[in-house]
Amino acid sequence: MLPYFVPIDFISKEDVEFLEKLVQSDEANFISYETISGQRDGNLCWDLNLDYFNRFNLKSYTFFVHQEPYTKVIKHTDNPKWKRNTVLIVPLLWHRNYAPCYFEDGPIVEFRTPYLFNTQLPHYINNNEYPRYNFQICFEEPIEEVAKCLTPR
Repeated sequence: MLPYFVPIDFISKEDVEFLEKLVQSDEANFISYETISGQRDGNLCWDLNLDYFNRFNLKSYTFFVHQEPYTKVIKHTDNPKWKRNTVLIVPLLWHRNYAPCYFEDGPIVEFRTPYLFNTQLPHYINNNEYPRYNFQICFEEPIEEVAKCLTPR
């Protein structure tokens, strides 16, 4: 569903289990960051670059995102200064009712499997009663370019 999102299926079950253990560990250190407007949006981030996941033909970096139960992440576009115009999102702990993401003028993203996501279109989250976690591989390129590099033709 370009330009909003594209399902991707090459993160193994073992990798997802590894990432789920990390977000539940004592190492996890989530903090808020600024959106393009300079506001805090309700997302909490853990800046942990895992080289193992930076295995694409495009430059990338990784980190984790968390929303506390009942958090309302305000409508926002991500700040381009973070060089994350497109992210490959890996939902974690999806069995705990992983809340969907909404685009202001587009579809609802309800995947519980990895997908490319366009952070430059206004989006928001109304989290439910469960903590929401995901792992993100961040790319500076627009979603169309990243999708071309990461999906089979």
